[in-house]
Amino acid sequence: MIRKTKFVPNNYYHIYNRTILKLPEFKDNNKANKLAQTFLLGNSTLSGKAFDYLRNDRNATLEKAMEIVRSGEKLVDILCYSIMPDHYHLLLKELRENGITSFNRRCNTSVAKYINTKYDRTGPLFESDFKSKHVNSNEYLLHLSVYIHLNPLDFLSGKEWRFNKLDDWKSSKEKLLNYPWSSARYFLDENLKDKIISGTEIIFNQFKDRKEYEGFLKEWSMESLEGKEDIFVD
Repeated sequence: MIRKTKFVPNNYYHIYNRTILKLPEFKDNNKANKLAQTFLLGNSTLSGKAFDYLRNDRNATLEKAMEIVRSGEKLVDILCYSIMPDHYHLLLKELRENGITSFNRRCNTSVAKYINTKYDRTGPLFESDFKSKHVNSNEYLLHLSVYIHLNPLDFLSGKEWRFNKLDDWKSSKEKLLNYPWSSARYFLDENLKDKIISGTEIIFNQFKDRKEYEGFLKEWSMESLEGKEDIFVD
């Protein structure tokens, strides 16, 4: 399949992938954790070596695998992410040629092999390789970060947030802070760390502090785009 989006180093992209038949595979915490783990392990020129180590060494540890990963070069910056029951979203910066393609294929292949082996299933896990859109403006970048971070509310409280301003932000914020499979927690609370993400300065430098970013998040809705909803891949 020929990919329409051409990935260029130092450019930003929205990456999206959905499970086949929209099966809620990642509603299972173990599977969601494994996918998040692949976001860490897959982001290196030496990811293949790290995955081989974990697969073939009975005494393998994640710490040692991460040492292998860190000894290589990063493929992408992961600025934002959210893992949903049947899909995931990523905001990525391509750091080296073919970085995004290599990163996503490694992650998708690794988590699919894990789930197929552990849960005795066969066949593809995702409905396609992955979908992508070039982030061609700063406005898109900021709106996309918010869209990704609010996405878990779809199943945590309903999709009303997409079309109307959040009526009960306190409740929504609490749900997002308690949801472990998203970078929203890091963006909302500076005391929380997230080893997956990097390169977030381009977002944070546009706000006085996290509280101001939270205000941007709180006031957001699909209506903010004024008919530009098509910038999102789902």
